[in-house]
Amino acid sequence: MRLISRLFRVDGELLPYLAQQRLIRVRATLILGECLGIGLLTWVLHARLPLLSLALILGLHVALNGIAWLRLRTGGAALTEVTLQLAVDAACIGALVYLTGGYANPFISLLLVPLILAAVTLPPLHAWGMAIWVGGLYTVLMRFYQPLQIQVSAEAAVDLHLSGMWLNFLLTAALVAAFAGRQAATLRLRDAELAQAREQRLRDEQLFALGLQAATAAHDLATPMSSVRITLDELRRDYAGDDELDQPLALLAGQVARMQAVLDRLGDSARGRSDRVGPPIAAQVWLARTLERWGLMWPQARVTLDLDPELNPKQPLLADDPALEAILVVLLNNAAQVSPEAVLLRARVLPQDLFLEVIDRGGGFDSGKAEGWGVGLELARATLERIGGSLEIGASEAGISSVGGISASIRLPLASG
Repeated sequence: MRLISRLFRVDGELLPYLAQQRLIRVRATLILGECLGIGLLTWVLHARLPLLSLALILGLHVALNGIAWLRLRTGGAALTEVTLQLAVDAACIGALVYLTGGYANPFISLLLVPLILAAVTLPPLHAWGMAIWVGGLYTVLMRFYQPLQIQVSAEAAVDLHLSGMWLNFLLTAALVAAFAGRQAATLRLRDAELAQAREQRLRDEQLFALGLQAATAAHDLATPMSSVRITLDELRRDYAGDDELDQPLALLAGQVARMQAVLDRLGDSARGRSDRVGPPIAAQVWLARTLERWGLMWPQARVTLDLDPELNPKQPLLADDPALEAILVVLLNNAAQVSPEAVLLRARVLPQDLFLEVIDRGGGFDSGKAEGWGVGLELARATLERIGGSLEIGASEAGISSVGGISASIRLPLASG
């Protein structure tokens, strides 16, 4: 195979693997049609044909298709090489037609098959070169050919010619439809993938800009937050025995510590740090810890927790990633803003995911709160897609309240444990 690759190596842009594979299949089908045509002339119409010469041409065509297959196995062919392969296909068809009646042979239109394959596969310059080559072969076959010797009447000859044209049309149409249809489907799929990649790139650029702004904000707030913390520590020392101020100052100090922790997580997330991801943790423990931390920020909110019976303090396991906690906090914050008196958190275990659903009983989509994704939800969706999860927003069921609300559901991939 290496020797063949070196002998037939042509530098340049490579044709995609699937396109070359389809070309080889179409070429094999074309060779099979050539064999059937010669068999029809020999054993049905009893034509006098130079069978040895025809067999040599067919063998050469098969060998060239085999070389194309080997080239595909060794890395594929360049565009120029594929053009040469199609040109040789046309030459083989022309040689067969030359020995079987020339331009009077209805199967001469098979010369269009390599041209059509070149037109739908190769760049315009290569396709035009193939058109000139095929046109030249047809022109030569109008003057130079071996007449086909068949012992039939003139009327029968006309009928045979028309039947051959019909059969050739069906064969050509089938080959073109099979190849061109698959090529068109491949092109549509590629265009869809390119459009999705462009959309993903634009979204990544937007998220990068948001992350940069978040890192800048975390850095800018670090100094005033430190000043506030130092001032609070001094006030607590100065009023250590004051029963009236001791409790409020302690509460303020706790809230400042929480804000500092939030800023630290924000900075780490914006800089893309992953070293803070701990070992897998039980999903029930993770939920209880997240709700406890969130409850300090929303002490007035009332959350109902609906747990799957399969959840227990040991299984299933979930990655202890601060980003996952931040996602659930964003959903709980959105729900608490519209209905702090009633928020429902459902947790269900799926075969490979943990399904969480946060439901509120606010005004639903009519309230205007759910218009668009919002920065928090957009970041949450991007983070979940990165780790293999998903986020969906929809209208809630009537299970929590007769008032319509919003349901935000996420799927978190479970950790292997």
